[in-house]
Amino acid sequence: MTKPLWAMAAGCVPESLPWDIPRIAHSAGFLSSGMWVDPGTTWDSDALRKTKLSLSDTGIELVDVEVARLNKTELADDTHKLIIEVGLELGARNVLVISKHEDYLSSVSQFRDMCEMAGEEIRICLEFGEFTNIKSLKEAQKFIETVDHPAAGILIDLMHLNRSGDDLPDLNNPIFPYVQGCDFWQSSANMTGLSYTEAALDSRCCLGEGEARTEDITKVCRSDKDVSLEIRSKSLRKRFPDPYLRAETIFNSCNRSDFSA
Repeated sequence: MTKPLWAMAAGCVPESLPWDIPRIAHSAGFLSSGMWVDPGTTWDSDALRKTKLSLSDTGIELVDVEVARLNKTELADDTHKLIIEVGLELGARNVLVISKHEDYLSSVSQFRDMCEMAGEEIRICLEFGEFTNIKSLKEAQKFIETVDHPAAGILIDLMHLNRSGDDLPDLNNPIFPYVQGCDFWQSSANMTGLSYTEAALDSRCCLGEGEARTEDITKVCRSDKDVSLEIRSKSLRKRFPDPYLRAETIFNSCNRSDFSA
């Protein structure tokens, strides 16, 4: 069995260029990381070459590439295609997808088209949350059942799960390829709209430092699932403006074995 990944999510270092993310993760002690692929900002014509070099130099494995947004059309657009192609080229295990689509059936069609492009080499994973049009685990499960494709999966983010009021599901189900781990404050469970989005982007904390359900963190850490540590924290960014030091702090504060007992 392949050893599950314990990855630094790209969101831990949001100011960093894509090809720097593996080097930051490696320097901190991680063996894996996530990856931003945004052709509208930092993913330029030379990004693939530089990122492949970074991965080769560090040995970092990618847990995912993000973020693909479902919107407007019934089929995958050029940005979706680019993100999937980059994920395949870089050997990422998953593509992180959120839905901003106003038409439900069109979003299902678009997601299925992405799954067809992925084939058997990479999973296409829907992240549900208050800030998307698929807000709960139950809605995500219904959506993926409707898509009905073997490449389709659901990404569970512990903060979004808590906000939706759903219980942590059986992680042995292969529909859940990986989990975004973090700690957070229970005040976020009552937030909506921009307030919740800001909390998700700025107010997370390292495992054991917030008010997340301890049993959920323990179950995730004991599981054989890949975990991407989504520690998006304005406090950490302020305390550690150097992303290398911030990543090292997250690595040292979030040891999987410490939360598996």
